Parts: sequence; C-alpha cells; structure tokens
Amino acid sequence: MFKTKSGRPITYYGKEYTKGITKITSDFEGIDTVDKLFEKLLDCWCESTAYPDCQENYDNEENPTFGQCAITATLVHDIFGGTIHKIFLDGGGTHYFNKINNKYIDLTSNQFLYYSFPIEYEPNQEVEREYCGKNQNTLQRFNLLVDLLKKELNNG
Repeated sequence: MFKTKSGRPITYYGKEYTKGITKITSDFEGIDTVDKLFEKLLDCWCESTAYPDCQENYDNEENPTFGQCAITATLVHDIFGGTIHKIFLDGGGTHYFNKINNKYIDLTSNQFLYYSFPIEYEPNQEVEREYCGKNQNTLQRFNLLVDLLKKELNNG
C-alpha cells in the first residue's frame, strides 16, 4: 500500500496489470517495476514539476499526482515502453497515461479520484513520445522530474 506524505492511501489505475511489465532501459538503476517507480515518484513530484496551471493549488502532502500526467506518462514510456495516450477532459484540458501490454496504466489517476472526478480512458488518442516534449515548459518539467528521480535513487 502506498501513502502520500500526509499518510493518505494512494494508488494508480491499472496496478493489477503491471505484473510482467519489464524495464526496457538500463537507466534508473533501482527501478525494476512500475510499483517501484510509483513509490519513488511520490517522493519526487513537486510543485515545480506540476503543470503550470496546477502549481498555485498544488498540495504535495495530499495530492502529489496533481498536474503531473504528461511528464509522468513520458517517463513511464521511457522506462517500460508501450505507448502514450491522451484524453480530453470535460470542462477542458487533457490527461496523459500509458498503454503497456494492451492495458492502460495511469500513475497520476489519483488526482481525479481525490476530487471525485470520473475519467474514462476511451476513446483516446495515441501520441508520439516526441509530442510530449514539444512544449518547452513540459520538457523542462520532465527533465527536472528525471533529475529528482535520479537523486532519489542515489540517496535511497
């Protein structure tokens, strides 16, 4: 069971499908499962890695996944492969997640559960990995998340 810094139980969508997912890179020594990545990201996600429109209301203690979807989906893709998908949310905005071994995995799904905001994973649009790095701010936040994860792995 995972917990936020405040002690609130937290998990992610598709956790039951992650057995058998294997790492495709030699980077990120110490990350060998999706669960291990999620555990480490709970210590790495921060206001600075959140989507700019989410930063003002970001609460790392209670809702660390808030505004972290694009950079997290990119990181999951880089470590475990699969594809990146996006959906359009009611009220505007987009949400990114992964599909690995024909199953959806969404490490940032809890941001919606926290606010009792229902989300449907289909229909969705598959996007190229490069698409997630086209926006300069997203690329900077992704690079910061990678740096924070590497520091966490070296210290932990």
